[in-house]
Amino acid sequence: MSREHLAALFARWFPRRIDRVLLALIAVAIIAGTVLRLDVIGSNDRVSTDENAYVLNADRILENRPFVTFKWAPGTSLMFAAASILRGYSAVSITTHAHGVAQYSQLVVEFATLLLVAVIAWILAGPWAALLAVALMATYEPLIDVTRTYLSEPLGGLGLIAMVAAICWARKRDLHALILAGIVAGAAGLVREDLAVVVAVIVIGLFLNGWPNRRAALGRALLYGFAALATVTPFVVYASLQEHSFTPIVDAGPHALYLGTYLPGGGNQFFDVSAESKQVCAYFNKRHLSATQAAAISLPTDYCHLPAGDPQALFARIQAQHPGESTNGAAESAALENLNKYMLGEPLKFAHMLWNKAWNMWSLPWSGGNSTGGGGLSRTTSVFQHQLYSAIAWLGMLLGLVVLRRRWAYVVPVLGLLAAALLNTFFAITPRDNVRFMPFLFLFGAVGAVAVARRVIERVRELRSGPALA
Repeated sequence: MSREHLAALFARWFPRRIDRVLLALIAVAIIAGTVLRLDVIGSNDRVSTDENAYVLNADRILENRPFVTFKWAPGTSLMFAAASILRGYSAVSITTHAHGVAQYSQLVVEFATLLLVAVIAWILAGPWAALLAVALMATYEPLIDVTRTYLSEPLGGLGLIAMVAAICWARKRDLHALILAGIVAGAAGLVREDLAVVVAVIVIGLFLNGWPNRRAALGRALLYGFAALATVTPFVVYASLQEHSFTPIVDAGPHALYLGTYLPGGGNQFFDVSAESKQVCAYFNKRHLSATQAAAISLPTDYCHLPAGDPQALFARIQAQHPGESTNGAAESAALENLNKYMLGEPLKFAHMLWNKAWNMWSLPWSGGNSTGGGGLSRTTSVFQHQLYSAIAWLGMLLGLVVLRRRWAYVVPVLGLLAAALLNTFFAITPRDNVRFMPFLFLFGAVGAVAVARRVIERVRELRSGPALA
């Protein structure tokens, strides 16, 4: 393709000078965001339990051996393993101050997310929305700091936006496009299992949209859902066979649900464990369990002196109280007891607890993951920046629902996010759980804000051009 032809295409796509200026600014923002992310690589001074698990599973993939654990979804481990194969490595290096394939995989994912956010925002609301969305994401500190980690948040954020982009593109196209969109949704679910609720909202949205007619819409919705389900099924079968029980992508759900619905502890893991620590200690002291009995329920020998927030002894007691059930089965039974006792028995207090958890999750930023050196976490991210950026994005997104209420490509994804956010409040959540949603929030917040601004400007112009008063 000649330079003249490229110039002609560019002029066709961006005919106005302001569009070309904004495109240049968006490119600068993407480059700046990528440089900021590149700069933090190697600054991690701590490796968390979650990070270790993702890397251990990646190494097992490279060794062609079974996963170590199914408490975490496989998508990020698969990405690390694929990056290692491309680089010719036989293992993923896990260390502090890391400059390995994992960190550069995260960098590529963040760069791709910035590009995708820019493209979708431009399509939905034009260049101003694209610039706002990219500027927010590029400079948001938790999304910068997470690049240095081995966590799943970057790929989870990309997966959510890719899922939304794919279904908006495929919604009125042929069945092959719809199947492809379903595969993208299934792949996103293999990165973060809670994105399944977004898939469910999209399925409902496809049906209610009624295109091209109700009967066809139902078929298309089911086809999309089945394509997503078929994508995750091989891993679900594999995990279930390895765990000897049905494992829907991860097996940590019952434990997180119990911790998230325990009203006396406020649904917070640290407070839950603290609230029950004395009872747990007294429970086992009275029973004088043999070594064999203790091993059967994974009871640690130091069950009265575990680190703060460690739920191991708590779940050992729960399993002891549900004889004959597996570890997950006992936790699930206890979680259902919580829902019956607290959600149905004390609905107002339970709803207040969920609201407090949601507020804490969204009002505070992830700390950045580094250590103080004394066992705690050192905050490297700004509370003020998070709250300012979140206020802009949430306000724009929710007001956008009013202005763009008839636009499927806006309303359904936003409702999907709200459904995922609601689902998360039933589990043990922390501010880190908002990181994977922030690119989506910045994208649709910017689109909504620009749409609202345009509506206000149009209304002002209408009022000014109206008939003069007599």
